Amino acid sequence: MPATPPPLLENLARHWKGVLVTGLIFLLLGTGGLVATGVFTLVGVYWVGCLFLLAGGVQIVHAFRTPTLSRSLPFLVMGLLYALLGAYMIAHPMIAADALTLILGAGIALLSAVRLAMAWHLRHGTNIALPLLSGVVGLALAWMIFAQWPESGQWVIGLFLAIELIMNGWTLIMVSLAARHYHAE
Repeated sequence: MPATPPPLLENLARHWKGVLVTGLIFLLLGTGGLVATGVFTLVGVYWVGCLFLLAGGVQIVHAFRTPTLSRSLPFLVMGLLYALLGAYMIAHPMIAADALTLILGAGIALLSAVRLAMAWHLRHGTNIALPLLSGVVGLALAWMIFAQWPESGQWVIGLFLAIELIMNGWTLIMVSLAARHYHAE
C-alpha cells in the first residue's frame, strides 16, 4: 500500500467497489443512451419538466404561507409560471426539446466565442492551444446543432446526456481503481 493517500482517495478506499459498480452502471446507461438518443432526449425533457412543476408547486405553497397579498403575489406568479412551464414541457416534450436545443446551441456558440476571444488575448503570453481548440470545436458543434435544427432537437439532448453519463462512468471507474490501491483488506 502506498504511503500517504490523498484525502479523497483515503475516504473512497473503503468503498471502492461501490464506486466501481456505480461507474460501470453509468457507463452502461450512457452507452445505451448513445443507441437511444431520442429516448434519452424525452427522459431529459420530462425530468426538467417535472422539476419545474415541482418547483412551481413549492413556490405556490410558499405564496399561500406569506401573510399578505402584496408579499405573496410575486411568489404566486413565479410559482404559476414554473408550474405552467413544467406542465407544458411534460405535455409537449418534443417542442420543449426543440426549444431547449436552440438555447443549448446558442449557449455553446457564445461560450465558444468567449474561449476564442480568450485565446486571442492570451496569444503572446501562454499556450493557447486548449482554449483555441475548445472554441473551434464548440463553434463546430453549435453549427451542427443549428444546421440540423429542428431535427437536432430530437437527439442533441439525449446525446449530451449519454456522453455525460459515459464520462462520469469512466471517471468513477478510474477513481475507484485508484482508491483500491489504498484499501487495506
